Amino acid sequence: MIYPEIRVPIPDMGGYTRRRGSVVYSYVYIGDRQTTTDGGTTHPKSKCIGRIELDQDNKPELMPNSFYYQLMGLSQPEVAVAEGVGRKPWKPKQTQAETREKYEETAVGYGLAIMLLAAELELTSVLKESFGEELGKKILTIAAFLCERSHSSFDGLAKFVGSNLIGTNLDVKLDRRAAGQVLVELTPEKRGKFYDSWISKHPCGLEVFYDVTSFSTYSGQIIRAHYGYNRDHDDLPQINQGLFCNRETGLPLFMCAYDGSVNDKTNFNYALKRAREHGLGIGHAKRKICIVTDGGFSARNVDWSHFLGYDIIIGVSCDYLKDVREAYVNWSSQLTEADRAHTWSFGESCYISNSIPFKLGNVDGELMMYRDLFLEYDKRRQLTRIKNEKKKELDETETAPKTQFEKWAKRFEPYFKVVKSAGRKGFTYEEDLEGFASLCNLCGKVTLFVSRKYHKLTEQQCLEVYRSKESVEDCFDTSKNGLSDKRLHIQGDRQVEGKLFAMFVALILRRAFHSRIKDYIKKNGLSDETAIRELENITFYKGADEWRLKDALSKTQREILQQLNLKLRNDAEVNLAMFKQRVRKGRKSKLTDPALFSSLTDVLTGTI
Repeated sequence: MIYPEIRVPIPDMGGYTRRRGSVVYSYVYIGDRQTTTDGGTTHPKSKCIGRIELDQDNKPELMPNSFYYQLMGLSQPEVAVAEGVGRKPWKPKQTQAETREKYEETAVGYGLAIMLLAAELELTSVLKESFGEELGKKILTIAAFLCERSHSSFDGLAKFVGSNLIGTNLDVKLDRRAAGQVLVELTPEKRGKFYDSWISKHPCGLEVFYDVTSFSTYSGQIIRAHYGYNRDHDDLPQINQGLFCNRETGLPLFMCAYDGSVNDKTNFNYALKRAREHGLGIGHAKRKICIVTDGGFSARNVDWSHFLGYDIIIGVSCDYLKDVREAYVNWSSQLTEADRAHTWSFGESCYISNSIPFKLGNVDGELMMYRDLFLEYDKRRQLTRIKNEKKKELDETETAPKTQFEKWAKRFEPYFKVVKSAGRKGFTYEEDLEGFASLCNLCGKVTLFVSRKYHKLTEQQCLEVYRSKESVEDCFDTSKNGLSDKRLHIQGDRQVEGKLFAMFVALILRRAFHSRIKDYIKKNGLSDETAIRELENITFYKGADEWRLKDALSKTQREILQQLNLKLRNDAEVNLAMFKQRVRKGRKSKLTDPALFSSLTDVLTGTI
């Protein structure tokens, strides 16, 4: 659909033009390059974004189509004439009230559950305190929409509000265009006030996880989107996001977004300082909290954490830190069969371990060294397979290359030593026993640095804390796959910050929802998405002057509601007046059919 009444600048996003008769169309690349069988590459997929026209000064402009607005994350025009024979004029979507009147049946189950959950988390009150009542309701509505399933844009938001939130007090007109305006209103000051209140109501435990992810974008209008290390291996500009997560509850505590070209270790100090300013771990009653993170950070980050008063458990890499590598190889090479007999199990693996005093940066601590025996076995098999493949290649080589012999011979290190000779093949080789042994000494390695001032934990307890950081990785997986499609379909830096904040609020709801039903869905082979679909299947119909439960609840629906353990609350965004059972006028002794209030009470208490 092309809008002939509208002209916009041609975006500089990489693409080409194509002429069809007297008309020129503009195309942009939207996919990744593909590698062919002969080693070459093909152009990525492309999509038409509109028609190129000349203005009064003969300068090219774009007559956009529907895909242009979808790509840019913009709302389509409310009034526009669609070009084409026999096509009807484009009409704006129905308002929330019109949508609500249209639906005679509504999926109240999910909307009520998520509003009650938000009230129990005090998320509803925090949003009102930080953004005001009206804006807080809009943010909660958007978060409930994003929490429902993976939405790349705000398409379908008005329909969602009219069908899923009819039993709540969220009486706000909210469609795709209005949602974009909401994102702009989420200023840094208001977001900071939210973090202050949220962290104060949900103080962190003794350990806090920190990790980083990135969101790619096709939009060329985001100033902070730059090329950098992309975790999804997309050749696209990106925005980085750092996230602090509570180990005890699994709930996210603080989020910060930054330039896509800035690496993790460079931004860590700023992220930690900002989180501390909002109250992360300040005034903890028992002892200093501990920041737990992986091996993508440096000694400077450890120094900064110590300076701000945090302890730290950090994964350190033998590949980049020479002192750590030497310490691990020295311990690993001296292991005896008696040492291997003293093993302990954790999860599905079996470990042997040791710890030594160690100094990382200016911080004294312990270097805890582990060998995963199961992983060691797999790595040794892999190294042996590679060694055999390289030996076969050497045996089948008829003559060594006459030029760049050293570069060719280096390919076989440290498995074999290849020496140039005057023989028929032009080279001889022998096994590099010492080099191969050095590789084997690093098989199954895990190395952690632990602050000495941190509570004295055993090697097994420290590894357990470190491995449990999978909760923050689950948060990122939920953000990228459960709340979006790994893309930011939005434009403008202010809208980007607002969209990431709305996703942060949705992530709080989704993680709280998951923590309550995780045992049930694991036992029954379900997922969070399946549980949400089950709640959406709890439908109500409009009978006479009130809403009533349409069908009896299934066994799965009852069990999910029982696992959520929700209660009706006055402070929730739930329209309790709508659930009250009414008495017919003039016939007070006879009541109407069971109203939604009694049905809902039975549902939440698990009596039906």
